Formats: sequence, structure tokens, C-alpha cells
Amino acid sequence: MFKVSTRIMLLVLLVVALTLTSLQPVNAALFTDLEGHWACEPICRANVVDLINGYPDGKFRPEQSLSEMEALVLFMRAAGYNLDKNKNSRVKNPPITTVTIPQVSWGQNYLDQAVADNLIDKSWLADFNGNNPITRARTAGLLYRLLRLPESGNEGVTSFNDLNKAPPEYLNSIMAVAGVGIMSGFADGSFHPQKGLKRGEAAALLDSLIKDNWLQSVTNRQLEGWIPRIDFKPNPPEIELQTLQGSKKYKLSSEVKCFKNGKECPYQQILHWRVIIHLNNKKQVGCITLLEKRATEKENKIRGTIRAVALGQDSFLTLVDLYGKEQILPLSWGAELGSGEKKKTKGFQALKPGTFVDAYLSADEVTKVIVLQTKSLSGNVVSVTGKRLELENKGSKGNQPTWFNYWDRARTIDKDGRSDHVLRGDKVKITYLDPDPEGIDDEIPLEIIITGRPQWKKVTGEVEGIAGSGEVRQVILKKNKNYTLDANATVCREDGSAITLSNINPGDKVEAMVDGAGIIMKLILKNPPTKQTT
Repeated sequence: MFKVSTRIMLLVLLVVALTLTSLQPVNAALFTDLEGHWACEPICRANVVDLINGYPDGKFRPEQSLSEMEALVLFMRAAGYNLDKNKNSRVKNPPITTVTIPQVSWGQNYLDQAVADNLIDKSWLADFNGNNPITRARTAGLLYRLLRLPESGNEGVTSFNDLNKAPPEYLNSIMAVAGVGIMSGFADGSFHPQKGLKRGEAAALLDSLIKDNWLQSVTNRQLEGWIPRIDFKPNPPEIELQTLQGSKKYKLSSEVKCFKNGKECPYQQILHWRVIIHLNNKKQVGCITLLEKRATEKENKIRGTIRAVALGQDSFLTLVDLYGKEQILPLSWGAELGSGEKKKTKGFQALKPGTFVDAYLSADEVTKVIVLQTKSLSGNVVSVTGKRLELENKGSKGNQPTWFNYWDRARTIDKDGRSDHVLRGDKVKITYLDPDPEGIDDEIPLEIIITGRPQWKKVTGEVEGIAGSGEVRQVILKKNKNYTLDANATVCREDGSAITLSNINPGDKVEAMVDGAGIIMKLILKNPPTKQTT
């Protein structure tokens, strides 16, 4: 009897252990059915940032259709809805009108919230079936409402040749998501609105939303930079990621995946590559995408500013490179000091802190230092993108530039010398090289110092009109005051309820919060005065 009881207990413990194991998230590295699949990389990225999982048997099943309920929960979670902690919690913002909400076997709180937030249109709700495969048209409608996309004006958007097969209520949604690059059609020019959405395609959609920063919940888990070194001594190994904000070390997940041109490759080859990394929930690198190999120059050169020079039996040159990292470099006894001009220099002891130089190394010793001839200017940033920084043009003197390309290669610090990043509206001082003073667009920014960062300013007035279309909209107030509305600006009433620009009419009173560049970041429709009755 005792032996039988012991065996039963062991079997129970084994079943419990297997059950608990099956409930653990399955990492993309363990998916056994993705080899050679076109969506392997986007599936990996979406899985690493916890937007999509596989099955307990280790498979992902990328060709399996996604049901309406699965799609609803998947994309709502990605957009920031977290209704799993308390499944019995009440729906926020319940609908004012009484509607019949279908009862489903799972995810009822998501369906209830979707109805409350108007994420599901009436025609879909009328025949909602959580087990049916979701169509591409309904996927477009869901994303359109979740992301609060503006209505498509259809200008500049390629129309699909089979939209006559799409339900009329989804035409605008399809054009809107296609217009911002979230969904695309097929090679034959079709969209296939009634075609189902596969799990691999859903992962690719999530990946597109991640890359284009539509999902605020995962923006801090996607990083881009250079890999200057890999350290294999720790367990797990570490990589150093060099970015505009400096360098930081990240541990590699034991299941890390690396991709180059859409194909898996060994992560050991990422040294000196520009990469995008995605972090898992342990802040470990779970997925690496190789972008481009950093060109290695014939000479080992370090560009930076002088911090200190120590001359003696053992001489050293201390530099701060353009990544903000301090480097103490041995000076060769025969090191040369030159400048871009023909005039003679006064020797290394005359080098002043803050001087920009190029230091050339051989056998880990500085053999030559060239003092760079720099220029500087100050101004207000009116636009900053991935590769271009533009300053306010106030009729600059001489040939001073009003924009800089590849500004992200410059060292960016605040006025106290700490690493920082540039925002629109910042007051900056830029030190740069001008290889050809008579040329245009050849300036090389070396350092950007943020000297001031204005706070948002409140502007009130009466609306005269709304101009523009798409992502470029302008709010025109009386007395010829025009303000551009940021594409991600908040538009709401005084009570905080969200509205769109279509709710604002000429004559309305508004309050706008504008950034340092005069761009509206928040627009509040003031409550209209109550008419008195007699």
C-alpha cells in the first residue's frame, strides 16, 4: 500500500511539474517550426518584447489562422490594455447606449472593454464570433481604431485593385493603415480584404508597430547603436552598445537570436556593426538585427577633446571621445603635434582642455595629434529627425549653416557636461568642422551643447480655422496666430475626454500647450458658455 501511494504521489508531482513547465512563455529560440520561414525575425522580435507567444509544444504555427478573439486580445495588449491581472474587474468607461455583447469562452473582459472603447464597429459586433478567423479588413478596422489614426484623404496612397470586395465600412480603415505603412497589399496590387490573417502575419504587423514606435509600452525595449566590444568571460556574455547617450553593457539571453538581411546568423559576428537590439523582460538581449558594418579606417584614429596632458618619463594624453567616454592614451616619445593650418604649434603642453583633436595611434600609442579647426554657432532647434537637425533661420550671418546632417554622430551634452539628447525647441551651441567654407551641406558636427530647454507655454484664444491635412495640421487663432499641431498631440475637452480636430469649430475657445519650437503638444477645447434662459 505504501509503495502504491508513493508511486501515485510521484506521478502527481510529475504531472504538476509538467503543467507548470507548459505554462512558461516559449521563447522564439525554442520554436521548432520557424526554420526558413519568412516571418522568423519579426516573430522573434515580437516574442522577445512579450507581445506574442508560442505553444507549449515548442511550436509557433505561423501559418495558422488567427481568430477574431485572439486578434482582439493580441492587439489590445500590444496597445497597452492590461486586463489579465484582474479578470473580474469592471469595464472602464462603459458604453452609454445599451448594446448586446456576445458571451465568449475566454477574454470576455477584453471584448467588453473593446465595445466600451468603440474598438469594434457595429457590423462586426453584430456577427462577432470569437472562433472565426479574423479578416484582413477587420484587422485594419481594429488597428485604425486602436491607434486612433486620422481618416485617410486617399491622396498619395496607392489604391488596391480589389477594394470592391471589402465591406464599405472598412474602406477608410484599409486606406488609413496602408497610408501610414502599417499594412500593405500583395505583389499583384490586391489587398485581399476577406482573407484571413495568419499568426506569422500578425507577428509581422506587431513588428511593424514596434519599429515605427506605435507601441509606447515597448519603446524602451528597442535600442539602436554600435557594438564596440563583446565580453565572453561573464556568463552570460555581455555586449557594449554605444549610442548617442553613451555606452551601456547588456547581458545576452541564453536564447538570443541574431539576424542579418532577414536570415539567422551567429551573434559572435556583431562586433563593429550598427545594430538594433530588443530586450526581454529581464533586460537581457533577446534579439539582434544587424544593420551595417562600421567602416574601419586604415589608421586607428580617435576624435575628441583634450581633457589633460601629462608629460614626463611616461607621458599620457587624456581625451574625451565623441561618445563621451574618457580615454587615457600613452604618448609616444616621438609623437607629432600638427594643425590644419601651416603655423607652428607650441607643443603638447600648450594644448588646452576642450580643444578638438584627431589622435592617431600605432601599437596602442599616440604617434600624431592634429588640432582641428572648428567653428561654432548657437540657435534654437526647430526640427530634429534621425539624420537631420534644423535650426531656426533668423537670417544667419555669413555662411553659417542652418541645418546639420548626421548630427547623431556628434557628442551631445547639456551645459553641465552630462550626456543628453536633443529635443525640438532646445537652445544649442554647435561646434563643427567646415571642410569647404564655400560649399554647402558639408559641415561635420562635433559637439552639441544644450544650453537651454524651454518649458511648455500656455496659449489661449479663439479658433478661426483648422488648416492642413493628414499629419500636418494647423490651428489658426484670431489675430493671425498660426500653430502647427504635433502629429502625436493630445486633443481633449476640459474634463480630459479625448476628441478629434473635427470637434473643434471656428469661434471655439481653446487652450494650447506649445513646446519650445511653438508646436502644439496638447489642445484643450474650453467648455462653451451656458446660455441663460428667461
